[in-house]
Amino acid sequence: MASTLVQLRSRVQADLDLEDETFITDSDINAWINEAIKKAEAEVHTLYEDYFLSESTITLSAGTKLYDYPSDIYGNKIRKLIFQDGSGSSSHEVKRVRNLVNASDRDIYLTGSSHHLEWTPYNDATNGRKIRIFPESGRSGTLRVWYIRNAKQLSSDTDVCDIDEFERYILQSTKTECYFKDGDPRAIQSKQLEEQLKQDMINTLSNMVPDNNDEIPMDLSFYDDTIDSSEIGE
Repeated sequence: MASTLVQLRSRVQADLDLEDETFITDSDINAWINEAIKKAEAEVHTLYEDYFLSESTITLSAGTKLYDYPSDIYGNKIRKLIFQDGSGSSSHEVKRVRNLVNASDRDIYLTGSSHHLEWTPYNDATNGRKIRIFPESGRSGTLRVWYIRNAKQLSSDTDVCDIDEFERYILQSTKTECYFKDGDPRAIQSKQLEEQLKQDMINTLSNMVPDNNDEIPMDLSFYDDTIDSSEIGE
């Protein structure tokens, strides 16, 4: 069962006898827990990012061309976009623009209400990161977004850790930071255990990735048209 922030912090304090400690504060422990979550998240995204595959919807309006990404998206990683018109009578995949010249022409010449939509990542100084829809006349309806999200950062005591399979690593990483701040010689041993738990986490994630012998192969077709914008120019 996934733990809340207060439960994770309390476990660290109980294990290290820090309940009455003033040198290491609750805020310190909270920050180290969230830093450990970020480190675990990096391994997940590297080895099996489908762990964070999520779905959201955006309401589209005719005449609007710029839309916000989902608030918890990781690195603008959109897997697939599906448009459905307001009546629910038609839908189509919104493919990523491959030719911006042609897409710009669509802005000029397509002004109706039944055209297929395309998209491209967009980022200017005024609007920031956006999903840019072509043609700019747009359509009314719903955009279903499949994307890779961030791991949840825990800000309030009731927030729940959403990578609970790796809580042992998160706890041990936090304990290591406590030891180092306190100048405790057990920090080295704690760091070694942390690295062992990290390797266990890596092994678990590696085993989640389907291999070529699986009866149901992973469907990667959506990669063809939805390339992470952060990869462009690398």
